[in-house]
Amino acid sequence: MRKLIIPSLLILLSACSKETPVLNTSDNLDAAPKIVYDTTAIDSFGPGATSEAVMAKINAVAIKREQDSLAKIAKAEQEKLDKENKEKEAQKAKDAKSETPKPAEQTPSNPITTP
Repeated sequence: MRKLIIPSLLILLSACSKETPVLNTSDNLDAAPKIVYDTTAIDSFGPGATSEAVMAKINAVAIKREQDSLAKIAKAEQEKLDKENKEKEAQKAKDAKSETPKPAEQTPSNPITTP
């Protein structure tokens, strides 16, 4: 048992004793890497602008994805309506079975009498 406790305690103490550098001090702020953003505006008619052919392809893909999404939504709605209709029909059939009168004893409506 001591063989497990003592090494694990030593590892814990050595792991907790390390100090991590803090970048909030003024000396470390200068050492931090500078982030450079490219904010150059691209003219829509200049070099590097997206051509009409590329935009047409992008729009075609976007339209196809939208149509696929709408088709999936319509299919899901149709399945939901079909399921509801089946449940309603099953309920109606169940109600119809429970409302049918049980056959009573058969008695003739015009009994034949013999004199």
